[in-house]
Amino acid sequence: MNGITMIKGNKKQEFLKIEDILFATNGGYDIFQYYLGKVEKQMSRPWGKTEKKMSWGVFPRGGVWFWKDQATEEGGSAIQFVEKYFGLTMQEAKDKICWDFGLKTGKEVNANPVKITWEKPEVVDKDYIPISFTTRPFSKREHEFWNLAEVTEEHCNKYNCFAVKDLAINRKKKWIGKDEIVFVFWCPEEDGAKIYFPEREKDQKFRNNVSYHHLWNYGKLENCDNLIVQKSVKDMIVTAVLTECVTATQAEAVKIFDTNTVEAINKISKTPWIWYGSDWDGVKKCKEITDTNGWKYINTPKALLPEVNDVYSFVRYHNFRNPGTGMKELEKFMKSKKLIL
Repeated sequence: MNGITMIKGNKKQEFLKIEDILFATNGGYDIFQYYLGKVEKQMSRPWGKTEKKMSWGVFPRGGVWFWKDQATEEGGSAIQFVEKYFGLTMQEAKDKICWDFGLKTGKEVNANPVKITWEKPEVVDKDYIPISFTTRPFSKREHEFWNLAEVTEEHCNKYNCFAVKDLAINRKKKWIGKDEIVFVFWCPEEDGAKIYFPEREKDQKFRNNVSYHHLWNYGKLENCDNLIVQKSVKDMIVTAVLTECVTATQAEAVKIFDTNTVEAINKISKTPWIWYGSDWDGVKKCKEITDTNGWKYINTPKALLPEVNDVYSFVRYHNFRNPGTGMKELEKFMKSKKLIL
């Protein structure tokens, strides 16, 4: 059923292709790191009989990460690892990864493997799928895209957002439509990139080789009374017009917040605010994150659903109704929540 959209009743259920899941998780590297807590070429077998000689390990090949058991000659991709590790079918493994990593819909799959400890992973040579690109000034349509949220090209560039002229993924040139809008969110800390295709289908909107727990803009932040943590770089860029105390996660997911990520956020803010989508799933995740960590959360008004679900659409919505008022309405809303003075 890979790549097929299925209809059950009135609910549309979508499935990602295996290659899309691997690409969204840096060739599967983030999957191994997430469930095991570390990634090494030689380590203890995570299931079954444990031998004194470590013969199990994870390694890259052609931009994709695999596991291999030298003793049994078993091996496979990160998805096959989740399948074996949790005792799932292939489809259940895909559902679990999509749910845990915030990829499209996915399904919550409860499974209990060996106990996972969140130790800081040892430094290893990453072999993420390479992304190369060249940038250019914004076109008229790209200006229009950001102007709907009252954001300038200069402001976008300040947060390492640029228009893409040419793009290659895994050393293969990728087609870009003649008038297509394409942006890159560049990550200088990892020399990585997240490519954003606003006009493509949901499962084709992003190509990314930045690590799963990365916090965008974090390196520029110091002490923040109210640190806003948002679900996308796009929303972060809009919010940054009003406050510099804002960062963004890689996806709208609960389990991004491992021990290291929580410590990093608490290090610079006494009052972190999670600002995810205002739909049911977004609010649910906000509540889970804040209940666990003692933080606060905020969402755009639910009364504006389905047109408005995040910061970008909030500003755009008000500008459609009354041009030039979007950012003022956002500022008024944030002041009412005491996020800014």
